[in-house]
Amino acid sequence: MRLFLKITGYTIFDQMRHKSFYVLLGLCLIFVLMIRGCYSGQYVVNGKLLDSIAVAWYVSNIVFQVIAAGMFLMVILLSMKIITRDHDDGSLVLFLSRPVFRQQYILGRIAGTWFLCLVFMFILHAAVFLTLWARTGTIIFGYLAASLVCSINLLFIAVLVCFLSLYLPDFISAVFTVGILFIGYISDGGYQILNSQILKAAIPSAVPSSPAVWRIVYPKVYMVQAYAASIIDQGSFYNMGPVNPIVNIIIYIVLITALMLAGFNKKEI
Repeated sequence: MRLFLKITGYTIFDQMRHKSFYVLLGLCLIFVLMIRGCYSGQYVVNGKLLDSIAVAWYVSNIVFQVIAAGMFLMVILLSMKIITRDHDDGSLVLFLSRPVFRQQYILGRIAGTWFLCLVFMFILHAAVFLTLWARTGTIIFGYLAASLVCSINLLFIAVLVCFLSLYLPDFISAVFTVGILFIGYISDGGYQILNSQILKAAIPSAVPSSPAVWRIVYPKVYMVQAYAASIIDQGSFYNMGPVNPIVNIIIYIVLITALMLAGFNKKEI
């Protein structure tokens, strides 16, 4: 455990040494602060002036999803070069020449990358939360808890990218990951729309068909975000299948991690 924590800490500080990390964090914080003008604006819909608190609530929910989805790109960029960069610059040999198991190396590198991205996302969500509180005096209970729920998706992506990078070039592993996420968003997003109250009110006769088995067992990245959104607004959540999306993603994380460890143990250094 001590060596695992040391590798995790080294990974965090190694990533934080890059200036691009702070530039990206600064740009994201500027974006979050720029949306505060939406909280005090006046909006008229169907001739009725909307309440500023209600507007701020919806804007904050939208920004929450934008940040959560936008973090996917950061995790992919950080994860796809972990193993190949260590292999190319000799860091991998340096790590494994010490009394470090390969499992500790892999898990430590993934954990460090995931934790750094988790903190990054939490800072952005906390900035939205505090900005809304300061501008309107409204506290969205569950906002930060929902951020932690979405961090499960970041871990899944980090594990998936690292696993694919063992067998594929960095860019191809990133493209494959984006493709997997895109298919999940289309499948699960469509299911949420077909079961929404808005569609049922617009087309009462519409009866959603039962999803195929592959859609039920497919990684539920989108569903995790939808579940997190339901925590914020206490709204309805339409799950696909009997398994909670968080459990679905955790199962995939464990399975892919096991395959990655088995493959890495057989890989020549």
